[in-house]
Amino acid sequence: MIKIKKIISGILEENCYVVYNSQSLQAIIIDPGEDGKKVISEIREDNLKLEMLINTHGHCDHIFSDDQIRSEFKIPLAIHKYETEMLTNACKNCSELFGFPRTIKEAEILLEDNQKVELSFATFIVLHTPGHTKGSICLLFDDFLITGDTLFAGTIGRTDLDGGNYEKILKSLSKIKKLNPSLIVYPGHGSRTTLANELRHNSYLI
Repeated sequence: MIKIKKIISGILEENCYVVYNSQSLQAIIIDPGEDGKKVISEIREDNLKLEMLINTHGHCDHIFSDDQIRSEFKIPLAIHKYETEMLTNACKNCSELFGFPRTIKEAEILLEDNQKVELSFATFIVLHTPGHTKGSICLLFDDFLITGDTLFAGTIGRTDLDGGNYEKILKSLSKIKKLNPSLIVYPGHGSRTTLANELRHNSYLI
């Protein structure tokens, strides 16, 4: 059975997600955020076997512990191909803006729109959803959608930072609107929701 563990990380309370098989304990980690020690401790406590690290986008609050996680578990990092410069440029990943510039090593895997990624325990589809950043992605599993900072419960991600574009995020939301409304939505900040609930109550999707 596929399960999802949320680990709230950092001062901006970013949602790190661990998707794993409860029997084999094979897992992936998505957006580990700033608090690498906390994330590593929880992974070790659950005896999970990580296969891959994925960033939904390259803002600092989502990526700061990427290198720490990769080093600890010897796994590759995957990010959309348009987001590569966010890792290696402190200005673009906004860490310089917040007064603590930091960069991350280049990703080993570059993702593309509609790419099918097969794990040992699950399969997901990469959806390129630009607007919050140029290379923002959502991860579509059978029963749930991990949206990063593209879609939140009741609202959407900001578009005023480097690479943001309001018109593009509206197009991305149009793509999301066509998905199965029964999907559970796991956003990059805040509480989980369902696509059906957002289609009814989120003014950006109505």
